[in-house]
Amino acid sequence: MCKRFIWGAVLVLSLVAFGCDDDDHDHDDDHDHDHDHIHIISRVELTFTPDAGGDPVTAVFSDPDGDGGMSGTSDPIELTLGTTYTLTIEVLNELESPTEDVTEEIEELAEEHLMLIYGDGVGGPATSSTAPLVTHAYADVESDYAPNDVGENLPVGLRNTITANAEGMSELSVMLRHLPPLNDAPQKRGDLPGLFADGSALPGDVDVDVSFELNVVP
Repeated sequence: MCKRFIWGAVLVLSLVAFGCDDDDHDHDDDHDHDHDHIHIISRVELTFTPDAGGDPVTAVFSDPDGDGGMSGTSDPIELTLGTTYTLTIEVLNELESPTEDVTEEIEELAEEHLMLIYGDGVGGPATSSTAPLVTHAYADVESDYAPNDVGENLPVGLRNTITANAEGMSELSVMLRHLPPLNDAPQKRGDLPGLFADGSALPGDVDVDVSFELNVVP
């Protein structure tokens, strides 16, 4: 059962099962899928690397004790005004020994996965923010990770471009959707980010949905 927590001083999200339904999110439809593998996601790591050089900025969501118990926590993100970053996203299951890199399965099944980058502080394909601090653009496609066998060569969202355009404090959220074929038809389509931004229900399942405090400083 996926659980979500409301953003406060620090944003948190529960440990989630890779391939579970999130009935609490306004954008979701209910779908029953048979998943060959169940993965636990206990850590989501965002790394913002300045394109012009400099130290990367890392923000981590972590829920080290698993489902139940203490809630997970998210680091704040602090970016510099006027800077363009390459954002890479890594998802892990640290409850396994050794740690399981769930990112690898996302890459292997790139045609079934999509990261949505959204929030009040974000302008981009999956947002309708009227006062964004940063803009988001996808910087990868399915064929970067695995053969594009079905349909268009669509973004995955493990690699992105983020530009800090306005000073202030807001939020940035990351949602991973699992979109396996349904009745032998692909569910992943190029219009899904725009539909999400409009508040429309989307196919597939929410595997993780975590938010971070976003600060853009001079």
